[in-house]
Amino acid sequence: MGCFATCGKILLVVVNLFFLVIGLVFFVAGFFCKFGNDTLKTYYQGALDSLSSSLSSSGFGSVDLSSFDITEVIGTLGVALIVTGSILMVITIFGFIGACCKVKCMLIGYCILVSLVLIGQIIFIGILFGNKTLITDEIKNPLKSSIQSDYQGLNGTNIVSLAWNFVHIQVKCCGVDNYQDFTGATQWITHYASLGYSLITPLSCCKELPSSTDFSCAASPTTSNNYKDTSCFDSIWDLALGNVGLMAGIFAGLGLFQLLLIVFGICLLLDGRKNRVGSSPPQSQRDRRRKRWDD
Repeated sequence: MGCFATCGKILLVVVNLFFLVIGLVFFVAGFFCKFGNDTLKTYYQGALDSLSSSLSSSGFGSVDLSSFDITEVIGTLGVALIVTGSILMVITIFGFIGACCKVKCMLIGYCILVSLVLIGQIIFIGILFGNKTLITDEIKNPLKSSIQSDYQGLNGTNIVSLAWNFVHIQVKCCGVDNYQDFTGATQWITHYASLGYSLITPLSCCKELPSSTDFSCAASPTTSNNYKDTSCFDSIWDLALGNVGLMAGIFAGLGLFQLLLIVFGICLLLDGRKNRVGSSPPQSQRDRRRKRWDD
């Protein structure tokens, strides 16, 4: 085995073992996002208590938020993590066993799988930085539809209301794009005649949740008392993918690294083939052995 092939084998074994662990972490994280509400509740219970206290002091009475299940909000993320982790584990198992034991079919499968992932990343990056609306619109439209049909306001107890109120408070934003996403929401009560207020934004968009029946921050919102023009989607998107230079560098580095893994996999395949050819006896020697056997 040549020095380059030996280095490639060691690198493939170490790298695939590392990403096998990463894939397992993704899988476990996805499992908790999908099914681990009891575990995750300790991390967001404080925000629910704050919201419940604000509702009580604002005249909404005691609102039961115990039914809030964050897995209903991030369940889709959980499924994505489970799928990603599973795919990553399958690929890395192919690479680890193929490189460690020099199993030809697994090395071929590994090179093909990594090549497909690399092609998929190139397409995704092209869409992400070329025309990201193809991706964002597919995410935004269902979110806006759920607001229009299910959002009930600060005192709402269904999952859509609780989720949006939670996001508004934690991310300090208002709506998918802005407060206008809530205009015309069928279940949202905006008129409080007894108090003399007609809400323009949800109360949870206020920079400070009302501690009394003073709803002026939502009835007459300004940028000083309300997050009315701050997009929740853009805030979260920028947090995750907003640094274009950094993300481009990460994707480029990841692509080059994957290309290097493919090259090393091919080198191991060629080295194994060369060793098999080199270990075969010469044709004349095989003929002499066959002749002696016949005699």
